[in-house]
Amino acid sequence: MNKPKGSITTLYDPQGRITVMDLLNRKDLFHVGRLDKDTRGLLIITNDGDLANRLLHPRYEIERRYRVTIKGRVDNGKIERLLRGVELEDGPARFDDVRIISVEDTRSILEVSLHEGRKRMIRRMFEKIGNPVLDLVRTQFGPIKLGDLKEGEIRPLTKEEIERLRCLL
Repeated sequence: MNKPKGSITTLYDPQGRITVMDLLNRKDLFHVGRLDKDTRGLLIITNDGDLANRLLHPRYEIERRYRVTIKGRVDNGKIERLLRGVELEDGPARFDDVRIISVEDTRSILEVSLHEGRKRMIRRMFEKIGNPVLDLVRTQFGPIKLGDLKEGEIRPLTKEEIERLRCLL
């Protein structure tokens, strides 16, 4: 699924907000990880809870890639800091890779990868270096890529994609 901005990644929301399961019109599936309300992009949905749990387990270090639009300019010093790590309230955090896509006066677009996903971690890391996130899109989870799936669209994984996910574990 290409999770749309504004939807909540949960099975049920007591506050009545739109959840990804509402969009699917299903309650018998599991989401692999979470994307916060303001984040868009790739969300794997499965009926295999064991697979979902294993894909999220830190031991397997499954890579996640994101396209991040931040306020302001970014330079090599800030990128080096993100790769070395910044201290957050819940411990140190660092990106595995950072690639600059574009830099303008008022904003920069980057691609980042990491293998752990703590609550709002990417947003908190950029806030820490003085560049708040304007837009965040998960583009890849392990070998699965978002591709040209439009926001809100859903497609089944191919047998090959499922096999590649299982091979990671």
